Amino acid sequence: MFYVTGDVHADIEGFKKRGFQGIRQKDCIVICGDFGLIWNGSEQERKIARSLGRKRYKTLFIDGTHENFSLLESCPVTEWCGGKVQVISQNLIHLMRGQVYLINDKRIFTFGGGESVEKEMRVAEKTWWAQEAPSRAEMEEGVENLEACGWQVDYIFTHEAPASLCRLFDSDFEEPNVLNVYLDQINKRCTFKKWVFGSYHRTKQMTGQHNVVFEGVLKLD
Repeated sequence: MFYVTGDVHADIEGFKKRGFQGIRQKDCIVICGDFGLIWNGSEQERKIARSLGRKRYKTLFIDGTHENFSLLESCPVTEWCGGKVQVISQNLIHLMRGQVYLINDKRIFTFGGGESVEKEMRVAEKTWWAQEAPSRAEMEEGVENLEACGWQVDYIFTHEAPASLCRLFDSDFEEPNVLNVYLDQINKRCTFKKWVFGSYHRTKQMTGQHNVVFEGVLKLD
């Protein structure tokens, strides 16, 4: 079982109160970006990471826009379940961009990152990092990995949404960013059962295959 939820923004107490009842050892919590607990490298952060890492289940997150990417990039990259990951602490794992994993017999594609709409109000390398936007190499790797599995996966987890989905819940949406357009192409070409994304601070089923999550929890078996 996958318990999929949205942005945590470093609110660990609020995160613990989400609907994870009945979670078993082989289950996974998936956070669709803006985990926010890789931020200042403090002892308190490391304590939280160790606590999550010791859980019997796995806590998996993709990056969003509110992460300290300089700190995140300092974590070693290894391979797990067929894709690149960064193990933050035992069972607390960062699922990287453009990867395909086989987890609990489900094939999963992940792509984090995005574009902060308020970045002009932030301070570079302190509250905002340019690495939030995907690189061309990351996007190309994502296409290569999807081609390798015949463009067929079970679940897709991203932080941002395909451009066509953005227009469904934001009538003022005008200009998609590069990542929105990239994800739209994947949406058109890839076969999948469910696509879940965060970022937009709401929980709603958008289509039969697409869900946006925030503080809610979507259970996928």
